[in-house]
Amino acid sequence: MSLSDYMHAALERAVYQFNAEDGLIYGDIPGLEGVRGQGKTVLECREHLCELLEDWIYFHVSRGIPVPVINGIEVPVREIF
Repeated sequence: MSLSDYMHAALERAVYQFNAEDGLIYGDIPGLEGVRGQGKTVLECREHLCELLEDWIYFHVSRGIPVPVINGIEVPVREIF
C-alpha cells in the first residue's frame, strides 16, 4: 500500500456540509482531527482537503506521531536516530 492509497481511503470518508450563510461547502475527515477544508464546490473542497491531509500526514510522520489506520492501510512512522 502507498501513501496515495491511504489518502484515497481517507478522502472517501470525507463528510461535506453546505453552509447557506456563506455559500461555502465545508468538509472534514472523521477520525483525522484538524483535517477540515472548504470550497465553493464539493470538488474544490475535496482538493483543499487533499492538500490539508497531505500536510497533516507529513506533520505527524515528521514528529513520530501515529497516524490512524484507515481501511487496513497504515502509514508507517519510524524514529530517526
